[in-house]
Amino acid sequence: MKKYILHIGLAMITCSGVIKAQDFHVAQYDIASLYLNPALTGMYGADKGDYRVYVDNRSQWRSLGVKPFYTTYLAYDMPYTVKDKKIGLGAYFINNRTGPGNFNTTGFMLSGAYNILDKKADGVHYLTTGIQMGIFYKTFNTSNLTYDVQYAPTVDGGSFDQNIASNETYNNMNIVRFDANLGLFYKFLDKDEKVHPFIGFSMSHLNRANESFTGGSSRVPFKYVLNGGVDWNINDKIDLTPRFLYMNQGRSYEANVGLLFYYKLSSNYKVEATNVKLLVGCDYRHKDAVIIHLGLKDDTWGLRMSYDINNSYINTYTKGRGAWELSLLFTGLKGKSFLSTMPKF
Repeated sequence: MKKYILHIGLAMITCSGVIKAQDFHVAQYDIASLYLNPALTGMYGADKGDYRVYVDNRSQWRSLGVKPFYTTYLAYDMPYTVKDKKIGLGAYFINNRTGPGNFNTTGFMLSGAYNILDKKADGVHYLTTGIQMGIFYKTFNTSNLTYDVQYAPTVDGGSFDQNIASNETYNNMNIVRFDANLGLFYKFLDKDEKVHPFIGFSMSHLNRANESFTGGSSRVPFKYVLNGGVDWNINDKIDLTPRFLYMNQGRSYEANVGLLFYYKLSSNYKVEATNVKLLVGCDYRHKDAVIIHLGLKDDTWGLRMSYDINNSYINTYTKGRGAWELSLLFTGLKGKSFLSTMPKF
């Protein structure tokens, strides 16, 4: 019975014509950098690279006994110079598919950023701004949904029967809307210092598009994102990145604090690439989950897996099982292929 109640609740969330929908999130938000902040487009700070490719995939809520929710993120960006002005160009694709109702949201955004200080900062201060424009497409399939009028107490001791008419009518089950975002990012890059703080702010859905499926008015709420932290070089072997993330959209918010730990692997591990680092991390998402990170990275490749250990109010159902997420980051150099830059173990 609890399972059916859960189905009803999720269906109500999916089908409501006036509910203010919230954007989906990822645990590895630093990898989904263009989704985090447009000002990070093609802006690599002190890191070298001619372009980057980002891939992130997330699966969650399988433990609730429903079809899992999937989020897929793909992005590309590159630094560019126009009349001695440093800019970044890129684009990202993101798709989120829910279980009940097959509610699907797809976004495609063109992204650009500009290095405001550039030569004036003398390589010490790094201040960028960015803007994104694109579309989102939303659709859902109503054939798998059930409603209160379809509840039959005499079927299997109480169950839903989709053969009973729901008496529900729908207008357009898919919409396409224009979308726009902007952002600002700062980082301290002085090479003579071991501590490099950074902070970013972005604002999404500037035009507040109407996302109603019923012909009414349901404007996408503004989303505000504030993130920051410190890249701290402890010594030749160890780097730490304490960090935080705060997001607010409509009446919902998300707050994260965490730490990423990098350890440079020595020659004893027979690693040909000299800058391969082991990554271990932990984030805490307030009233929701503890997130564990594990991965490897070097100057060109980064591979990471994370897992959300759920500790929210639905832990009775999940038993701590949350979401897994896998990401790949590739920093390319002109004239070199993917395979030639991979670390060899």
